[in-house]
Amino acid sequence: MAAVLAVLSMLTKSVVCFTLSCVYSFFLLWRKRALFFACVCCYLFFLLWSRWVAVHHVTTLSGNETTFFVRFIAPIYIDGDRVKTTVQWQKERLQLVYRLRTEEEKRKWEEIQIGTACLLKGTLERPSSPTNPYAFNYRRHLFYERIHWIVRPNSLESCTRTNVTWIERLQIIRQQGIRYIQHHFPNDVSAFMQALIYGERSDIEPTVLASYQKLGLIHLLAISGLHMTLLVGGCFYLFIRFGISRERATVILLGCIPLYAVLAGAAPSVMRAAIMTSCFLLFSSRFRTIDTLSIACLLLLGKDPYTVFHLGFQLSFLVCFALIICSSFIQSERSIVRQLFMTSFIAQISTLPLLLYHFYEVSLLSIPLNIIFVPLYSFIILPLCFVALLSHLFMPFVSSLIIYVLTVVLEHTNALVLSLSDMFVLTLGRPPLLLLVAYIVSVFLFFLSFESKKRAVMFRFSFLFVMIAHVIWPFFRPTGEVVMLDVGQGDSIYIELPYRKAVYMIDTGGTMSFTDEHWKKRKQSFRVGEDVIVPFLKAKGVRTLDALIATHGDFDHIGDTNDIFDAVRVRKLIVGMQRNDLIESVMEQAVNKGTRVQIVKSGDRWTVGKAQFYILSPFGNEETTNDGSIVLYALMGGAYWLFTGDLEEKGEQQIMRTYPSLPVDILKVGHHGSKTSTSESFLRHIRPKLALISVGRGNRYGHPHREVIERLRHDHVRIFRTDEHGAVVIRFHKRISTIQTFLP
Repeated sequence: MAAVLAVLSMLTKSVVCFTLSCVYSFFLLWRKRALFFACVCCYLFFLLWSRWVAVHHVTTLSGNETTFFVRFIAPIYIDGDRVKTTVQWQKERLQLVYRLRTEEEKRKWEEIQIGTACLLKGTLERPSSPTNPYAFNYRRHLFYERIHWIVRPNSLESCTRTNVTWIERLQIIRQQGIRYIQHHFPNDVSAFMQALIYGERSDIEPTVLASYQKLGLIHLLAISGLHMTLLVGGCFYLFIRFGISRERATVILLGCIPLYAVLAGAAPSVMRAAIMTSCFLLFSSRFRTIDTLSIACLLLLGKDPYTVFHLGFQLSFLVCFALIICSSFIQSERSIVRQLFMTSFIAQISTLPLLLYHFYEVSLLSIPLNIIFVPLYSFIILPLCFVALLSHLFMPFVSSLIIYVLTVVLEHTNALVLSLSDMFVLTLGRPPLLLLVAYIVSVFLFFLSFESKKRAVMFRFSFLFVMIAHVIWPFFRPTGEVVMLDVGQGDSIYIELPYRKAVYMIDTGGTMSFTDEHWKKRKQSFRVGEDVIVPFLKAKGVRTLDALIATHGDFDHIGDTNDIFDAVRVRKLIVGMQRNDLIESVMEQAVNKGTRVQIVKSGDRWTVGKAQFYILSPFGNEETTNDGSIVLYALMGGAYWLFTGDLEEKGEQQIMRTYPSLPVDILKVGHHGSKTSTSESFLRHIRPKLALISVGRGNRYGHPHREVIERLRHDHVRIFRTDEHGAVVIRFHKRISTIQTFLP
């Protein structure tokens, strides 16, 4: 605990961490005075060590370099036409990203191994920061991996083999083993064998992997403590059966465990399990289990303090710590089923704050499914994977039967996981700081209940009260917000009224997909709906949209509506009067999902509390799809808002004739800033103070056009663009309070 607090205090510079350090010191003086001096020394050591690491964690590159002599130091991952790996230039690590041009080039990249050195010509760029709320912070992720730059090569020249370290030799063997499995086993079986033997999950179908994640079963596909215990225990038993003495068996295993840790990917959970297992073999009679956990933590943080930010590190140590301190309680249960239930329950409770912070939802089926799946994976699937590989290597005539059995078991297992993944999932959203603290306190009280018998029931279920508070939290929040999400060349706007009286989504963006050659196809391509909008809605804790407004039938506005329908309940779909095939398809999806479809026209209106909404267009006589866009006029937070879809000049003229007085404070600029929209006369008519433009970076249309920007600047309109500012969040209560951007 002293080491973790020291590392977090130094690397985050957080007042909270320093405060917790002080509280921890007082606790030691109060309850553990004998450990006070040792813990203070540990704290100071890791504080200084983290400081030294942070000071030296800087780049020596300027960003203008174009030629590099690099060495490949990590496995090369090829997904379709994209190559990604880590290379070393002098003493600095770089993330290499390359797009393949031909299939022959792909085969050449597949032949490159760890230890290869090449002359590379290309460009450097900074890793991107998140441009949407709650989005993955790729720049911070690479920073924790000691990487400051992404290099995009134009060519590789003069590649030569260099001497490799023993760790790199093991990594090469690991890659060869993975390729052997890929080439000799069926795809579905191969993916799970890679995960359970080598800790490589990249070949598992994204939908299957996401289903395991939702159900809280993803730990079964990671090599961790249970995995290592079964392997070491099984090998130890076989050694004894073959007449090898216990001492010699222990020595053999101590030599093999570090080797297997590298072969299994050397993730923090693997290293923790390897260190703890080695300590157990060496000092089983001297150290308690919690001591070996502490040793593993100290060694990993000593090697790299930034490991503390790795989610696998956090989950692995939290679960292990929780199970250790509750082990006597678990073992007191006589029934194996009850022991499994308590193990799953304690593991789920201990990681609940982390899971909600990172994944926003929990599955109510997680605990019962773990009771079934932990023994299934531990005693059937895991052994079958190893037996299938070994039999294929040494007894090929037997392997077909084993592979068939493993295929059948995995098919039925994965079918069950896929069918249950969307059932009984409780989406709560990312907890705000106050609730996060409440979750942590409730978990602490839960573990304290094992010592305090008087208030055990209240302590053990305190987290339920916090979860209930989390569910109702948005309905007590007095502020509303409008978020123009960064969806590239498209539109998607989120509207939430104060006290969550209503939640609306205007358009969903859309990701255009093109037919590529088979070798170029990636396992999972980027989708705006699935990768931007759905995570945003889940992070907000949105389970139901009161209305999804499809302004018109262009793909860049409603192309990903199916992702929204699959993720959340939509009460009402609002569409305009013009139809095309895409609009018809969206309406059909809505009907299939039980969503009511409402066709609106100019003059329609509704009120929610103090917020008022008016449909200004369409009129029904529009000639183009863009002019047939739904134009929404709203009064929210004491400001007048105008959302124009892809409305063009002819549609603007009709609105001006129909509504001679139309004050606007905030304008969502029509058609991504095209010169055919936002005419001078329209701007003079509405006189906006602030303009929002949803547009893709470097788009081929040249949006927003210079003429439009000049018109807005001439009228002293403040401009926010998603290509320059990222997502734009405008919060309001009785008036506009804050405007937040997410600069790329």
